[in-house]
Amino acid sequence: MASCPRFQSRFVLFGDRKSYTGHGPCLYLRPSTNLRKISGVIVIKSGIVRCDGDIRVSSISGSGDIEVGGDIICDEITFTGKLRCNSDIVCSGNLSVNGSLGTRHISGQTVRLNGVLKGHDVNSRALEVHPLRSTMFSRFDMDGYEDGSMVRHITAVTVEANHLQCRTLTADSAMLRNGSAVESATCATAIGIDRTSSVLLVNGDCRRIHLKTA
Repeated sequence: MASCPRFQSRFVLFGDRKSYTGHGPCLYLRPSTNLRKISGVIVIKSGIVRCDGDIRVSSISGSGDIEVGGDIICDEITFTGKLRCNSDIVCSGNLSVNGSLGTRHISGQTVRLNGVLKGHDVNSRALEVHPLRSTMFSRFDMDGYEDGSMVRHITAVTVEANHLQCRTLTADSAMLRNGSAVESATCATAIGIDRTSSVLLVNGDCRRIHLKTA
């Protein structure tokens, strides 16, 4: 994995029996010291967490940068910044990220992303994808935040997506805006598309809705 940037950051880890606090460039966890035995929470305060193995905790929150080589298994995630997971994110509750999220597979109750989502497949009750817009991205060379989201396969009850590229989408209802493009969609109830978005193939007898562009 990439080395930690050389700047000061703060992190706080809370577990059942231990509490870890520290100041330094980052917190780096090798497989032998990962969080499988800590069923508490991770709170990151403008810090960096690197883990070669799996992370298994009740919740992850805060802001900063997280990079995980294995799985993330938790009850809830509320995070601002960059979250990268090379394997799967399994969340029994809700997952909310403001920033960028990259992983292979995501499962959760409500998956809400304000920013950029990159993944192979998403399985959730509700999926919401909204882009971040700010002039500071180009001003401070913050690459990636203006890119669109891309997920190969989506399975959800409801989908509300903006600037999303997807190969297959299966949902009860889906609302697609702001340049979203889906190759194949199967919706039981309704599918909404604005004039900037497209779906090549719509399966099922769902109601078609023409949405106004935001």
